[in-house]
Amino acid sequence: MVREVGAATRLLRGLMAPPLHAAGITQAEFHLLVILEERGTSTGKELSCKLSLDKTTVSRQLTALEEAGAIARTTDPANRRSHLITLTDEGRDRLADARRRTIAVLEDRFSTWPPEELDVLADHLARFNDQLRGVGVTEAPGP
Repeated sequence: MVREVGAATRLLRGLMAPPLHAAGITQAEFHLLVILEERGTSTGKELSCKLSLDKTTVSRQLTALEEAGAIARTTDPANRRSHLITLTDEGRDRLADARRRTIAVLEDRFSTWPPEELDVLADHLARFNDQLRGVGVTEAPGP
């Protein structure tokens, strides 16, 4: 099972990289944009914790997103040393484009599967993810 999960993870990363690149974002940036969309506003520290990544790594990714106009940073009034990070309209547009592209790739890849088999796969993946969440595994968001 470990081998199959590892293979699926690698294959999905490879499959998702081209549509994300076409949307102008990396996989890491995609994950950050999804979290910001879900949460509304976050700090760099919160994003680091959510993604289980080093604060410096997240900071570099946030800088790239800010330079691209996808996020905005403002000083946190409760803690002047911290910044509040929000998604901009440009970020929402990039995220929507990335989602459209990745969904199209998945639909194409699984076009030969009958709908009932896709439903079974989705149910098993949901159960698998629930099991991982139950042991405290941090989740990176998907399309």
